[in-house]
Amino acid sequence: MLRVSALSGIIRQGRFGADRGQPGVTLSLLHPLSIVMVMARKGKGPDLDAALLKLKNVGVRWAGPGQYYVEATGLADDTLYSDLKTRLRDIASVSDQSHARVMLRIAGPKARALLSKGTPVDLHPAVFATGKSALTQMAHVSVHMTRTGTDEFTLSVFRGFSESFWEWLTSQASEFGYQVS
Repeated sequence: MLRVSALSGIIRQGRFGADRGQPGVTLSLLHPLSIVMVMARKGKGPDLDAALLKLKNVGVRWAGPGQYYVEATGLADDTLYSDLKTRLRDIASVSDQSHARVMLRIAGPKARALLSKGTPVDLHPAVFATGKSALTQMAHVSVHMTRTGTDEFTLSVFRGFSESFWEWLTSQASEFGYQVS
């Protein structure tokens, strides 16, 4: 089955918003991407934590107590899901979320200012360090947010809300000037 992003017909590449030199924000759709929700079985949290530390070439993002998103870019099939289902069968439940979520990267010197418009999460680097994740609301949409670099974040939203969220995000980014790549 071919994975098609909910934003594939919506996103236009280019430079938009305020034109004051370099764009303050770069917005990117991360696709194709495999996303698997992993939830520890009762009493197996420490075993799951240890197993996730051994994974290679994937991103592991906290998503709640005993819950994680495991992500792998460039995969357009269920390889990640199948692998995790086999590896973690005795310690965790796994669910493929690749079709259910849309992942966006927000980067640039104004990324924190942009995201601060929509979330009460303190995004100061001393508080929200690289690798930290939070579950929050932005534009009335549930968002899973991770800081992935100095001025870089990834946001995951449910597929059904992605178009509305994209419209809000680009509207808020206009004052900084933004590049869609």
